[in-house]
Amino acid sequence: MDNPKRQLAFLAVLGLIAGGLYFADTFAGPSDASPETPAASTEEGAAAAESGEEEEAAEEAEPSVDEAARAEAEEIFTIDTEQFAARFSTLNTGMVGFRLKSERWTDDQGDPLDMVTTWKEHAYTLQIRPRGITIPDDAVWQGEQVDDRTVRFRLEVDGFLVVRKIEAGQDPYQLWSTVRIVNLGEATRPVAVAHFAYDYVEREKEEGGFIGRPSTSMVTGTCKYGDDDVERLDASTLRETAQERWGTAIDPGIGFGPGVDFVSLTSAYFATALAPDGGRAQRCIVSGTHVGGSTDDDSWMGTLFEAELRGPRVELAGGESTVSRTLAFVGPTDRDALSAAGHGLTEVVDLGWFSFIANGFAELLESIHGVVGNWGLAIILLTILVKIVFFPLTWHSFKAMGKMRKLKPQIDAINEKYGDDREKKGHKVMELYRKEKVNPAAGCLPSLLQMPVWFALYRSLSTNVELYHAPFTLYWTDLSSPDPYYVLPVFVALLMHVQQRLTPTTADSAQMKMMMYFMPLMIGAFMLFLPAGLCLYMVTNSVLTMLQQRAIYAKLDREEEAKNATASTLDDEDDSGDEPDDLQPTEALAGASASARRRSIKRGKKRQRRG
Repeated sequence: MDNPKRQLAFLAVLGLIAGGLYFADTFAGPSDASPETPAASTEEGAAAAESGEEEEAAEEAEPSVDEAARAEAEEIFTIDTEQFAARFSTLNTGMVGFRLKSERWTDDQGDPLDMVTTWKEHAYTLQIRPRGITIPDDAVWQGEQVDDRTVRFRLEVDGFLVVRKIEAGQDPYQLWSTVRIVNLGEATRPVAVAHFAYDYVEREKEEGGFIGRPSTSMVTGTCKYGDDDVERLDASTLRETAQERWGTAIDPGIGFGPGVDFVSLTSAYFATALAPDGGRAQRCIVSGTHVGGSTDDDSWMGTLFEAELRGPRVELAGGESTVSRTLAFVGPTDRDALSAAGHGLTEVVDLGWFSFIANGFAELLESIHGVVGNWGLAIILLTILVKIVFFPLTWHSFKAMGKMRKLKPQIDAINEKYGDDREKKGHKVMELYRKEKVNPAAGCLPSLLQMPVWFALYRSLSTNVELYHAPFTLYWTDLSSPDPYYVLPVFVALLMHVQQRLTPTTADSAQMKMMMYFMPLMIGAFMLFLPAGLCLYMVTNSVLTMLQQRAIYAKLDREEEAKNATASTLDDEDDSGDEPDDLQPTEALAGASASARRRSIKRGKKRQRRG
């Protein structure tokens, strides 16, 4: 099913909600009317003010040269490994292709996935720009294919020799970029090396998530600084205006400050990250620029996201040279691969506030999959395991709600008697709770204690790259994509409705209608955009919760019946004692509870039958 049909289904559900419950909600997306601010110009102004490098003003949006001539002069060199084939251009040493070889990593058409999404020279990803060196727009590097895993580029310009070697790392999805700069002149000049990553996302893909879950193509820019300080900017923020983030500048005369550990552009399941080797970088910058139209008339076609990792400035005297090395990670956000790359790159995956719990769930899910061999079954078993672990809290929660369920007839009578008088009604309900020794918060507290676990489990499943194109059964062939036939979202809504019917509540009729109809429809509508793996978890969790609820309520009912039977037996034994015959029931039972009055009347009828 394509996105327009899914969005129409979502709107139809909202229409049912609005018509049935007389609610009208207006959903407004983020405004795209902000003026277009070229990332390069914003960045250059801040950089020039900070470092005083006049050469930084040379960074332009796009080379003003003959594209046909450039295309004719371009040569392509390839790095080929078991995991990927990467292609690099002699125009600016940037990468023009990165095809993943595994059959698992395919696009929506089933073709091998290419991580490179840009095709114009100024946005070739993993290109370098030596700061302090003026490179003409028509410059072409000399390329050399060293071996299958290594390419080398060379450029002599503006009194410098720049040599860049790119080689595949030993671990998956790694490329190492080594840049050597030699000052061929006599005067001392400052230089620095900046690496760039780019990702272009079409507007249709960016907005594919509509009002539900954001599209898996949405990009997040991440910078990690010293002392584990991580800052993320989502796609909407990057689109609205060019944003800049940088670590403490490195001053060669003082020493190293906190610096930058890495910068990355990350979608739901894939990432391009840059990290310095042997220390920390000076700055990282992430930005987004509208492409192919104007934001004023809302005609833009997509967003070009940019990430820059800038090394420290080095003063090179005549004849001196400097060497810097940078790691580029390009590929799926596989936890093992990110961990092997080091530099804290596991942080490119945003697991939320409870990341330590989410990481544990990811490892547990992987262990279960190693046994059962099916990710859908692994999700079901993980959900069952979590429900078993939290059963003591669930027991206390449902036990408290079971007590409230027995008070429902009396609460309904109070609601009917006092109508719209909320103050009086609330006062009477609280009196009833105190009289029956019921704590209405006792049923909510265990659920609140479990909330961090549920949030962590949700984040773990929604960012787990292992679910990418992972089949379950029947037509569920990709647990990372929404259910194409809406079966799981419908189940989620129906189960939530049934669960609300089984759950005791003190709410009035309007609130009950909201919880029983509006909430299930709304949650079911949002589920249309969630991955099938998350929907499967929601369905499994709802079924298990209902089963636990029915089992606990049945046990509580049996305990109550046994207690009443014991009390009735004791009452029958007390019937043999003497009791004044002329005592009227209304006098003898004044002030007694309703259950005591019923038992006394029942004993009186038995005595009459025996007489």
